[in-house]
Amino acid sequence: MRPPVVLLACVVLGAGCGSSSLTHQTLPDGALVDGARPDAAAADATRLDATPVDAGRGRAVDILFMIDNSSEMTSMQQKLIAQLPAFISTLENLPGGLPDVHIAVVSSDMGAPGDSASSIGCTADGDQGVFHFAPQGTCTASGLAPGATFISNVGGVANYTGALDQTLSCIALLGAKGCGFEHQLASVARALGADGALPPAQNAGFLRPDAELAIFLLTNEDDCSAPADTKLYSLNGAPQSLANPLGPIQNYRCNQFGHLCKDPTGAQPDATIPPPLALPSDATGDPPKLALTDCTSDDGPDGLLTPLATFVGEIKALKADPSRVVAGAVIGPAVPYTVAWVPPASPPPGTSGELWPFTLHSCGAPGTYGPNPGAQTSTDGSFGDPGVRVSQWVEALGGVTGSVCDPDYAEALQAFAGAIGQHL
Repeated sequence: MRPPVVLLACVVLGAGCGSSSLTHQTLPDGALVDGARPDAAAADATRLDATPVDAGRGRAVDILFMIDNSSEMTSMQQKLIAQLPAFISTLENLPGGLPDVHIAVVSSDMGAPGDSASSIGCTADGDQGVFHFAPQGTCTASGLAPGATFISNVGGVANYTGALDQTLSCIALLGAKGCGFEHQLASVARALGADGALPPAQNAGFLRPDAELAIFLLTNEDDCSAPADTKLYSLNGAPQSLANPLGPIQNYRCNQFGHLCKDPTGAQPDATIPPPLALPSDATGDPPKLALTDCTSDDGPDGLLTPLATFVGEIKALKADPSRVVAGAVIGPAVPYTVAWVPPASPPPGTSGELWPFTLHSCGAPGTYGPNPGAQTSTDGSFGDPGVRVSQWVEALGGVTGSVCDPDYAEALQAFAGAIGQHL
């Protein structure tokens, strides 16, 4: 039997639901996230919605799209945009017609604060959760009213001209020049002011206390959100090599200090360990590879990323009734999770002979470092790395996920629209 949200999407859209990578999981409010429970007192202090839980629900929904704008994301953004007309059509065909909507777009770029931002193609601050509303790509005009930073259609009064799906499509193609250390979850929290600070001034008025909140993520790498005082994106006076205590500055740091996994071929197969930096003795093949299992977010004291439980608690705290939040994502599957050790493409001085760790794509065509056994293939060049933290975040909010390597994102967007309809 298909999960309830998927079934609802099929009924609402009259669409067939064949086999796909779509997954759905609903966790009860207050469920543990990697053994940590969001602090209730802190959550209550940041609630923006004081509506009693048993109050009648209206037909208002605030929809935030977080779109990864790092390198090589353009084709995947285009696949999302291709499904936006059907997504909007589904909302328009809900009982009662189009809900009172606010719709906004935010990027994954929160910069990479540290001593090496410019050398790794990032700025120190990034977009800081500010909505994107300018026309993108070949679009010359979004149709948004002057001064508008997000889409609004409330009571039939719209702040845009033309079709809603065209306006959204015009502002959603963010390109691929954003920071490669993606802060998907931090960007969402910053955009909504869920992190305890006021949201950016440009985002004022988007989040309404009487509205449902729907958040959709498109990304092909895992979340690498870290605190502002992090050392994760810095050399910290050490060389760009394996001699650096944090390893070379590359995306693998997000895995090494953000995930805990099991090594079934290791000396302690049931122990949870960070993905290793140095080549382990049980790695096999050419290049040597290590398959890890049961990977989760590292929310412990050795993790350098912002704890996942923090992000879950912050989003739930935006509503007095956390069930008024719905999430969806198109991401890299969390499995298979394989690490390969290969020479760096451009070896820095003093690194001759070093083998650096790289995570193989969990879906898509074989990457630079070879195929990942068991990985989903793609026919259009899409690829994704294991989305461990993003998957857990969506699941903790009872959401739906699809694979970024699917031929199209129709079913994921349909399920997301269906979930919004169910909430309303």
